[in-house]
Amino acid sequence: MKIQVLFGSASDERVYGPLCRSLEKSGDVKMEVASAHRNPDRVREIVTTGGADVFVAGAGLAAHLPGVVASLTQKPVFGVAVNGAFSGLDAFLAIVQMPKGVPVMCVTEENAHKISDYLLRWKNMPTDKILMHWNKDLESYSPIQKALEDIRTQSGVDVQWAESSNPQCVGEIVSPFEIPKVTGLNLFLCEKEQLASTQMALDFFNKARQGGMWVGANNIGNFVLQWKKLTEMGASAWN
Repeated sequence: MKIQVLFGSASDERVYGPLCRSLEKSGDVKMEVASAHRNPDRVREIVTTGGADVFVAGAGLAAHLPGVVASLTQKPVFGVAVNGAFSGLDAFLAIVQMPKGVPVMCVTEENAHKISDYLLRWKNMPTDKILMHWNKDLESYSPIQKALEDIRTQSGVDVQWAESSNPQCVGEIVSPFEIPKVTGLNLFLCEKEQLASTQMALDFFNKARQGGMWVGANNIGNFVLQWKKLTEMGASAWN
């Protein structure tokens, strides 16, 4: 597997140094500093000519780099929200709230080292079904019911409940009433009206700091598209 790591500033070495070392157990790692704002042409060149199987892009503050990378490739993109200010809240929201059709799996700075283990798990992920975890006590919660139906429809495969400890568990559906248990491709769900609350954004951020790779609030389309990208990567990267 070829992994391209791209960070917006050399001052983020405290994050990308340990991150690159952790990724070496997953494949061949290349690291480069290039800013989406200061070096856009170089970013485009790296993404479109490097031949990477997966990208890990990190930035702080406005944190546009992961989204720009995702706009230039059909490969999976992990985005690391670097703590430049506000404990990384600004970067997290900039990365995680991508428009439909351009997914980025966002992790907080303290969870960046978990990307490598998740990549390795995709060697053994099934492709004919999606194993996910959710709180069965909240199964009647309408956003969860609709999400499961939409995931089945958009992915074209069955969605089955799995224990959070199952290594083939893709990720977790997490409601505002709980903390995540799975370090995977996680989906934050709430009532549509709750998205008007700034407190809900803080709640989302606090959940992300517990672990997981997140694809936006209520963004079923990006969750499914990211699953498809990871599945395609798993079918080719290790062959």
